[in-house]
Amino acid sequence: MGRTRAWSTLGILLIGGSVALAPVGMASASTHKTTHHKTKKKKKVTHSSSSGSNVASLGCPKQALITTAAGMTFTGPNSQNGGTAACIYIDTAGDDLNVVSDMPNQTRSHFVATDPANIGTPAAAVSGIGSAAFSTTTYGHAEIDVYQSSTKGFAITLDPANGGTVTPADLTEVIAVARAVAALKSS
Repeated sequence: MGRTRAWSTLGILLIGGSVALAPVGMASASTHKTTHHKTKKKKKVTHSSSSGSNVASLGCPKQALITTAAGMTFTGPNSQNGGTAACIYIDTAGDDLNVVSDMPNQTRSHFVATDPANIGTPAAAVSGIGSAAFSTTTYGHAEIDVYQSSTKGFAITLDPANGGTVTPADLTEVIAVARAVAALKSS
């Protein structure tokens, strides 16, 4: 009987432990944000770096460029990217700004025809950034995708902290950062 009670207690502890762990796992899974809710067929570009740092190998823009362009202080970049080659910056409110460099592997005309639907409708064309660019707030974040050439492009998203609402100012901020990043990446 003592042995049965011990196994029963152990079973309850194990079940209780797994129940206690479930919300922790869910919380960490829900904190990861993706660039798109729809999968885009793009190939990520990595840049070589003599420092060997994961962040440096992504070719992340410097924090000062992001802060200046956004008009607010961001820290980063950090490489907590959850499997996406993103350069992640965080502002004082906890909002995430993600810069993803990629290779569109398509013509400009194909990008113009398909990207708005890929990032969510409605997506507005944005002039003066790269060869083509589209912005949206469809999926709960402010986003801009920029096509520079078939081998060079990037996307920037701003995810409000704690599932907050995206504002027009967020989209303006993302577009300003995209202009700065495009100028950097075109040189």
